[in-house]
Amino acid sequence: MTTAQEREVIQKQTINIIQQAIGSDTHAGEYLWMMARITRVIDDIYDKDQKVTREDLLEVFEYLFIKMPTNEFYSRHYDVLQSQHISMWNAWMAANAADQGDETDQIYAHVWRDTHHELIPIVALLTQGYDKMKELSSLIRKTFKNKLGE
Repeated sequence: MTTAQEREVIQKQTINIIQQAIGSDTHAGEYLWMMARITRVIDDIYDKDQKVTREDLLEVFEYLFIKMPTNEFYSRHYDVLQSQHISMWNAWMAANAADQGDETDQIYAHVWRDTHHELIPIVALLTQGYDKMKELSSLIRKTFKNKLGE
């Protein structure tokens, strides 16, 4: 569970990282912001640690059913991004199940739950190339690294 202050810090870090990942592609920025919002709301629903309003749900539905499919960056790179979406979902579900297991399972869950971060270096690769992907990959691992149990 994150506090309001922790979420504020995370949001500032996310803004910085997304700006670096997208280069000058504003459509890539819109795509990553939608994904960040979607994953946050879904996580809040699953964890039941933050209030999710009707408006939050309607916003996410609008992203999933209208704005995401019509986003120029998403449309242009659908094949790459969709496979990542599948991988993210699969890892997140595995993390939720493993979190209920033994100590080793929980260590794996700790890592798998952050698979959604892998989208950022992929966007950097698509917008700015391999070197930017490597740079952002390292940055997100340092920025969003948590101690076990957090």
